Amino acid sequence: MTEEDISKVAQACFQGCPTIVLGSGASMPHGLPSMGDLSTYLCKNINVEGKAEKDAWLTVENALSNGDHLEAALEGKNLPNSLLSKIVGLTWRCVNDKDMLLLEAAGTDNENFALGELLASMFSSTQNEIHVVTTNYDRVAEFACNSKNVLFQTGFAPGYIQKWESTGRVKFTHGTKPSRVAKIWKIHGSLDWFRTADERTIGLPVFELPSAEHYTPLIVTPGLNKYEKTYEDPFRTTINGADAALKNASAFLCVGFGFRDQHIHPKIIERCRERNVPTVVLARTLTDEAKSFLKEKAGTNYLGIERSGTGSRVFSPTSPKGSEVNMPDLWSLDGFNNLVL
Repeated sequence: MTEEDISKVAQACFQGCPTIVLGSGASMPHGLPSMGDLSTYLCKNINVEGKAEKDAWLTVENALSNGDHLEAALEGKNLPNSLLSKIVGLTWRCVNDKDMLLLEAAGTDNENFALGELLASMFSSTQNEIHVVTTNYDRVAEFACNSKNVLFQTGFAPGYIQKWESTGRVKFTHGTKPSRVAKIWKIHGSLDWFRTADERTIGLPVFELPSAEHYTPLIVTPGLNKYEKTYEDPFRTTINGADAALKNASAFLCVGFGFRDQHIHPKIIERCRERNVPTVVLARTLTDEAKSFLKEKAGTNYLGIERSGTGSRVFSPTSPKGSEVNMPDLWSLDGFNNLVL
């Protein structure tokens, strides 16, 4: 493909005001851990006690040793509740440590947020609402909004002690008109979401894990409690909102998303089948699942871009197996911005 051909599809995606889908690959450029990093952290820091925990964790370690990614290694395992709590706590700490460093960099304007630049440019039109669907617990999307003074909502009323607001009563206005808002649908939870001992859901903008006796992190760990947790708020309402955003999307921009999440990619497939919407998938390395989606289910108006040597490899309807282009950063969100802004 020529640069002009690539730019045309990218522009069609941007002009369609895409629903943005973020996976772990969207956060890694900001220093957040990959699934592989999280696997290593868990294996290094987990403290299993008693036969039940040791036997259960051994099955996970064996799966990882056999080459399974973390989600596959944990999926379907019958883990004791005590071990599950340890995994949740360690997962929170692993991600939060890097999230806190990113906040420090963001506070001193030493971090570039391509997502913030993109959102601000999308709001330069008549658009009042942009949807961001993410599987990440971190606050990269929130920091990105802050970097460009973009108002955002994650489902909680604003404040230091944030109350879960599922009724839609909390609305932002500018004069008499609705404010422009990025709606961030965090379907696997967030570092600042907690369940209290008396079963309330609250948001606390903290960077230290509160007392385990009083607060439980509301994050859905890979492969474990993903589906049982979704029947409870805040996950139920969040997933419903994400579903609506995906079902009604006029375009998709997927960044660092592996197409392994059953909450998200079936809705993307369904929408592409209905409307053949412009779709761009960016990743440092596209997963096999992402390549399969592009080749078989993305329709006829797509781009998939990954890093390749000193350039990029571009997948498209005319090059379903990929073609090399001498554009080194094209696979990144910065590279996408360079095409469309």
